[in-house]
Amino acid sequence: MKGQIFLINYICDNQPMHLEVPSDADTMTVEQAQQHVQASGAKGHITDVQVSKITRTHEPGTTPGHHQ
Repeated sequence: MKGQIFLINYICDNQPMHLEVPSDADTMTVEQAQQHVQASGAKGHITDVQVSKITRTHEPGTTPGHHQ
């Protein structure tokens, strides 16, 4: 599968929330993640935005050595 999936975690009005965003880019900045959260229609006070790349473990070449 081409592209990446990024997991964006954030706090909206003191409630933990998350959003999965597909992207063709290899990286995503916190600023870009914040834009995705706002574009998704999140309402309220948004804080503590964090972004991480989701690694798909079932793709060839990504299995840990002790499982091969």
